Amino acid sequence: MQTRQIHNLARFKMPLLSTLEPAKLIKKALRKLSGALETWEPTDRITLELNVYSPSDPDHWFKNHLYGFNHEDDGNLLEKQKTWDDPKHGWVKGKQVTLPNAASILQLFKTISPEIAAGAKPAQVPAVKGIVIRRQMRRRINPLTLCILLERFPNAESIDYEPWRVLCHSLDENGSIYGRHDLMMQVLLRKLPQHVRSVTIFEDFNEQIMEAIRNDMDPSIISMSMQIETRRFTRSELGEAFAVKSRDLEHLSVAFMIDARDFLRSCKMLSDWPRLRSLILTAPIMTKGSRDSISGLLVNAGEVAQQMLHLKSLAIWHCSHEKACAVIFHKNEREDRNGHDSATLTWRGTRDFDFSKEVVETWQKVVCTCNSHQGCFGQCDSHQLLFRIERVEDEIISHGDAIHHLRLPDGVIDPTSLRQIRQEGTLQREAWAVEAEPSGWT
Repeated sequence: MQTRQIHNLARFKMPLLSTLEPAKLIKKALRKLSGALETWEPTDRITLELNVYSPSDPDHWFKNHLYGFNHEDDGNLLEKQKTWDDPKHGWVKGKQVTLPNAASILQLFKTISPEIAAGAKPAQVPAVKGIVIRRQMRRRINPLTLCILLERFPNAESIDYEPWRVLCHSLDENGSIYGRHDLMMQVLLRKLPQHVRSVTIFEDFNEQIMEAIRNDMDPSIISMSMQIETRRFTRSELGEAFAVKSRDLEHLSVAFMIDARDFLRSCKMLSDWPRLRSLILTAPIMTKGSRDSISGLLVNAGEVAQQMLHLKSLAIWHCSHEKACAVIFHKNEREDRNGHDSATLTWRGTRDFDFSKEVVETWQKVVCTCNSHQGCFGQCDSHQLLFRIERVEDEIISHGDAIHHLRLPDGVIDPTSLRQIRQEGTLQREAWAVEAEPSGWT
């Protein structure tokens, strides 16, 4: 894999000087990058990672947030954190005694939309096979801008996109949250090129950030023109858009942006998944729902999986404060030594659970339909489904820990991003002198 850095923003002092125009810097960098790569052969198979940051991002409030700098890998950040003393930005003797203010948070997570003209014929870069935007890029790219950008890569097969949760939402004329970003994601999914076969979306969040912005925003502004959304309210329309797109894909993973229940409900009105082999979704009821509600979800998932004839792996998971649960279906690629097909359905989590009779029968149909014409769906000798219950006893500090200890299938999040989340969780727990409420765990 070959990567290319697009641009780093200039250093700034708080507040950011208005003369800096990051969108223009990015537009210029994209133009230069496209020009440099358009002559490369398609066989070069480049994975292009886009990242935008300022070298001064960790100099102020956000010292223990990771951005992909080389020094972050030296393993001594916890010891270094103990020496930080910057009262102006809330740091006293290695402790964060004051949460970041709203202005600094909104600056770090600012949306940057370089004006890439739609309609004009862009320079084509056939060598790029994959696009990666990791969570270390705090600045947000408008999904519609991303859609236009993808037109430059006619051979792109995979997209790994790790945006941060939108914190401030405009209100519509009825006073309801206007999910502009979700609407733009729906447009992106509709326009996603047919040659894209793998899509991984991981919507990241940070408890401390959400607590800080909720406490510092002017209440009058919030009530009149915008709403702070520290808990993710998923929208069924976006779940439906992902369901429709899944019919074109080989792999789809969506974390926190949609509810698996909306996705599966939409799938029941669809048919024909000629390529889909891997599906990973999140559902809040996995940690907060009753046994019956979880069983209902798993029955629906099994019924949909019966229509996905090439499916090899499916996982539905979620995490909340110190809790994490997943159900994972895995179909072995090879037959066992007796020449039989085999698969497993595993419950793994911090809470106890038992598979109901209906769940067992539904998932047996996924593996074996030998007796379906007789109305009997017991397991046959040639198709074996093993049910497992595994308890997670490890400490869950962050959603990164949840992913690690649940041993989710590959393709949920970039490995570097997972390491960063787990490392940040440890750093921030040790630094917090101001305890944040678990508002971000949906």
